[in-house]
Amino acid sequence: AGYLSIPFVLLTLGYIFAPTEGDSSPEERAKLTITRRPLSVIGHFSVVAVESLKYYFFALLRSPLAMLFLVPVTAVYASSFFEGEHLEHIKVPVFYIEFFVWWVGLGVLSSIGLGTGMHSGFLFLFPHVIEVTLAAQACKHLNFESYSSIWWRRSPEAFQCIDSPTAEEATFWGIAAKAMVPAVLWGCGTAVGEIPPYAISLAARNARISNSQFDEMKEEIAREKNSKSTLLHAKAAIENWMVDFLQRNGFMGVLLMAAWPNAFFDLCGICCGHFGMPFWKFFGATLIGKGFMKVPMQVFVIVTAFSDRFLKPVLHTVASITPEAWEIDEKLEGALEKYKSKFKNKSIAPKGDSLLKKAWSTFLIFAIGYFIVSSMEQFAQQRSAELARRKKAKDVKSD
Repeated sequence: AGYLSIPFVLLTLGYIFAPTEGDSSPEERAKLTITRRPLSVIGHFSVVAVESLKYYFFALLRSPLAMLFLVPVTAVYASSFFEGEHLEHIKVPVFYIEFFVWWVGLGVLSSIGLGTGMHSGFLFLFPHVIEVTLAAQACKHLNFESYSSIWWRRSPEAFQCIDSPTAEEATFWGIAAKAMVPAVLWGCGTAVGEIPPYAISLAARNARISNSQFDEMKEEIAREKNSKSTLLHAKAAIENWMVDFLQRNGFMGVLLMAAWPNAFFDLCGICCGHFGMPFWKFFGATLIGKGFMKVPMQVFVIVTAFSDRFLKPVLHTVASITPEAWEIDEKLEGALEKYKSKFKNKSIAPKGDSLLKKAWSTFLIFAIGYFIVSSMEQFAQQRSAELARRKKAKDVKSD
């Protein structure tokens, strides 16, 4: 309990002693990092965190629909922490609440933060889909439990074959469907994570003030365009095309940008907010593209790659259209086999495997820590820019 209180103490102290002035130049704001100016970062972030919590709390209180949904859900989940006969009756609802929050939350963490998001797809979702695929391949049916592997815990029955005469055959579509629910929830979460940059950019436009996010984005594109580096020049050209494409095509533009693993999608929310696109138009296109187009395609690719039965025709096609000397099919098969070995026979793994598990847990801790620190630095830099903008506007007005 003592360790859990440390973040709250830091948040409180940071809010009380937060800086009241910002850095006017982008160069100075870039120095606002946890290693160079830790107290300033904590102070700025504390104010952003507290103000955001207050805003969303009162926004929820004003929404009858949200209260109608959140109050009973919160009450049911809170009651699970108290002993009593009611626990048997709320076991299933509590599991579904945890399942929903886990996968949607991981999706939000993946896309929030303008490039600093935690890669929860590679850390959690894709390994889960691979494990479902390998279990279906080993069992030769779909009669195994796969949903309890959440919140860093799983039931002993997870991914264990259960003999049943009525078990469903492990077809391609059956395997994909079994892995699809967590995947779609995660994809919807990534769409939610794109809302903050859109909202900030839209608020700046509506208030008719300088949009620091959009301005810095355009400055970065201009620097890349004038760079001698071919890669940076190509990146600037892609980003410029993307901005124009979004402005010309609206809903369909956002949908097409969201429907594939797009490394430049961080720009989309900023641009759509700056251009004044309505919220539901932006969010609807992002939700459909990310949650119901991109993620299902990723699931199909993983199921194909990690199922021998479905992979062989693909490798045969690859071998037939590439030079034999390249041996691309053999190299792909070898790489996938090495990756598969990490997931096979987990339930009967030798004791020496505990070292690998500890290494993976350590990696996850560092990955999550890096995400938290990066997010804090970004929010601190944004608040610093906003304070500098307000001071400049006040000085101009007083003159």
